[in-house]
Amino acid sequence: MVGEVLMTKDILVDEFLTIFVSSTLVLVFGGFYVGIYTAVKVKLLKNWAMPFSYLFWILTAYCLYLMGSYMHVNEFTAKALVVAAIGILLLPHAVYYMQDRVHEENEH
Repeated sequence: MVGEVLMTKDILVDEFLTIFVSSTLVLVFGGFYVGIYTAVKVKLLKNWAMPFSYLFWILTAYCLYLMGSYMHVNEFTAKALVVAAIGILLLPHAVYYMQDRVHEENEH
């Protein structure tokens, strides 16, 4: 690495609160997404509540984006955050798909 300059971008003190709040909201909104999705699937909530779960997923993805942009993440980490957002979206679908398959195979 002769002749290369390694530059880091520091997190500004003014941005720390935004990073902290957005990362906390990732957990909160993600929990609401999974909670509402689960409640609709097990019929604790009516089907009209499902769009609210996706609204919470959108808020989760936005908070991931906000957190990443304020933290000045590199290209690899940005891709990892996108994969995490997609994983958060698809994981409940996969769980309930497998649950339905197992329930159909082991019908009482």
